[in-house]
Amino acid sequence: MKYKLYFELLWWMITLVILLLFLVPIYLNIGDAYPFYRDNILVIIIAVTFVRYIFLLKHHWLTISNWAKAIFMILPIPLFFYLLGVIYDFQRFADEEGIRSVLGELPYTNQAKLALFIKTEMIFFWASAFITNLMMPFRMIISVWRKINKGTE
Repeated sequence: MKYKLYFELLWWMITLVILLLFLVPIYLNIGDAYPFYRDNILVIIIAVTFVRYIFLLKHHWLTISNWAKAIFMILPIPLFFYLLGVIYDFQRFADEEGIRSVLGELPYTNQAKLALFIKTEMIFFWASAFITNLMMPFRMIISVWRKINKGTE
């Protein structure tokens, strides 16, 4: 169990590093003007966490409790609607106001690069979160079935 706790903490640190790698350049260039920090942070956390739970489940604390797995079978339902709202709001903002509207007084070439970076990373992590959110209940059902019927993870 101690090994699994350390593994979980290591992955949360890796998730934090990924968050910083993608959000610090945005913050350093435009500061607080970017309205999607909270959504971007949550989408990255969902994407990274669900990917590792799907592919590395036997190394995590979730293997111990079927109740925790049941929670992760139900949790994707509200997350599905949240993720739909996030991409709708982001796409509406990008279409109506434009990402460049928050870029301020950056030179034009930097604006184009940063706008492309913001749109690409948001859509990439959103798509990852959306796909893994759809896969999570099935992975948990398989895990519960294996534990009950085979006695393994």
